[in-house]
Amino acid sequence: MIIQVIMAFISTVAFSCLFNVPREELVYIGAVGALGWLCFQICVYSSANAELATFLATVAVAWTMRVLTPFRRMPTTVFLIGGIIPFVPGAGIYNTMYALITDEPASAVATGVETMKTFGIICIAVIIVLSLPKQMFVFKRRKK
Repeated sequence: MIIQVIMAFISTVAFSCLFNVPREELVYIGAVGALGWLCFQICVYSSANAELATFLATVAVAWTMRVLTPFRRMPTTVFLIGGIIPFVPGAGIYNTMYALITDEPASAVATGVETMKTFGIICIAVIIVLSLPKQMFVFKRRKK
């Protein structure tokens, strides 16, 4: 599991480099992606289904993103896009397209529905966290 979390960190940082994220934010973005993947793996190992694990991991990523946004003074999308990369069902998209091209409509529908369900779960989790008030995520500093 540790190797998977490290690979999630590396893949999140590598994907963020494609979007020209500032270099000083790469460690934070990698940590968000690794934290999300760790949460996903813990949920899966504790016998939760993949949908629930994806939802809880995406909530953890979005929550961390909301905390880091005012702390690092960066837009929310900087942390969000990089953080959810480990959960994007790329294999499901590929398998759906492959089944469509090879003229297997039943398989295409089955994998397509599963892929869209995962996308929906990610979107719902992000919307839930983004709809929470900003005051929940901003910590006030003490005045000297």
